[in-house]
Amino acid sequence: MIRPSLPAFSALVPLVFLATTLGAVAERIIPPGNLFRDPQFVREFVGSYGFNSEVEPEISPAEQRALVKIRELFGEGKFSEAEQLLVNFIQRVEAPTDPEQQPGEISPAMVFVLGNLYFSAERTDEARRAFIEALRRFPDFRRAHVNLGYLYVSEEEYDKARNHFQQAVSLGEGNPRVFGLLGYCYLLDRMPMAAENAYRQAFLLDPGNKDWKLGLAQALMLEEKLEEASTILANLIDENPEDRQLWLQQTNALLGMERKQEAAVNLEVLRMKGLAGETELNLLGNIYMDQGEPQLALLAYMAALDKAETLDIERAIRSAKILNDYGFPDKAAIFVDRVRSRGTSLDDDQLNQLTLTEVRIARTAGNTERVGELLTELSKDNPANAEVMLELGRYHDDLSKQEDDEEKRSHHVNEAKTHFQLALRSDEFAYDANMALAQLLVRERQYIKAMPRLEKALELKPSENLKLYVSRVQRAADREKQRLEREEEERRKLEADRAANPE
Repeated sequence: MIRPSLPAFSALVPLVFLATTLGAVAERIIPPGNLFRDPQFVREFVGSYGFNSEVEPEISPAEQRALVKIRELFGEGKFSEAEQLLVNFIQRVEAPTDPEQQPGEISPAMVFVLGNLYFSAERTDEARRAFIEALRRFPDFRRAHVNLGYLYVSEEEYDKARNHFQQAVSLGEGNPRVFGLLGYCYLLDRMPMAAENAYRQAFLLDPGNKDWKLGLAQALMLEEKLEEASTILANLIDENPEDRQLWLQQTNALLGMERKQEAAVNLEVLRMKGLAGETELNLLGNIYMDQGEPQLALLAYMAALDKAETLDIERAIRSAKILNDYGFPDKAAIFVDRVRSRGTSLDDDQLNQLTLTEVRIARTAGNTERVGELLTELSKDNPANAEVMLELGRYHDDLSKQEDDEEKRSHHVNEAKTHFQLALRSDEFAYDANMALAQLLVRERQYIKAMPRLEKALELKPSENLKLYVSRVQRAADREKQRLEREEEERRKLEADRAANPE
């Protein structure tokens, strides 16, 4: 009889596992540089006042004279003196001490400048109120929209900043910084097409600015225009070879284009420059495993382990699993030894997980004796641990396959069944336990008993491969049922014949 064969689920595990570990290393959106420290920004902050009545409020001759003095003080960094001069001017106009002088109305431009002075002094609450008041008095005050947008950027209120930058652009603002920051706000909102257009405008007006080129590359990556993004990042890397984030962003783009060897080169460059961290070195190891280079992967994983300030045991175990699942238990064992040498402060659960990893490595290496030793040690301290029960079931299952003596083989089969059934109690390992028990029962040609386990596994993790396998086992179970029914019918007939014809 041809037994239903199980699809190579175990062979799929490394590929699926690796796919999840080849993730991006620089997914966060990189903000532009600190614009508030940019000398050009400081020079532009107060600016000059024209007479475009559509976008700038008019100012009186007296206000113009006051503004000249204020700009001089501002340019010299004398912010408190400039603020005092402006406050005194406003008081003289709005509340004159001369009883014969009528109170006047201050231009929104003066309120705006007061907001600038508050902003420069990091008195953002007062600055916000001043800018909002200037806009209340003159809603189309373009520069008030711009500077209020800057203020909201400084407070990381990007939605509010975006709204004011949009208003400023609609009023004719052409400053590349405004377009660049608008692009950044769009990036944060995951609006890559709008971000691309804003960054292109900023780049057009200020092509030498690194932030706008980087922002454009990030927008293109979100749009999956990876080739163009990679080209821009390559140019940025040429200009800024020590910028770690640029290398990582281009690595993301290369991985997205399945150019893994080039991505590995980027990460190796970072390693040689001393700029690769634990995450990047682990990714480099994953790429090498995907490229069939286990020795290089092992070296990368070990470098990551050495780079880590504190041992990330879960990540270390994942790296060991990758080496083992791809068929290199010797490399995995070397790596686990290094982990143990670093893991002097592991708790009991972490030590158990590390030992279970060693169990899997020994099984892959075919060292059944070592598997038994490790599981004996684990089961003493963890008699109710579902994962240990699952591994003990696999251990006895493996022994049953190797045993020629029928009595001993039967013993191991029963032990395997018992441990798999104990592991079924855990939701975390229910799928694996159901599948392992079902495979054992199929091998024992107990198809009817195997079906409930397979149906449960399919319910827990539906897949087309498993669905096809279940249908094949179901057909075998139907044949087994028919055979048992025939045998039962024959038994009943035989008993009836004996009853009718007693000797």
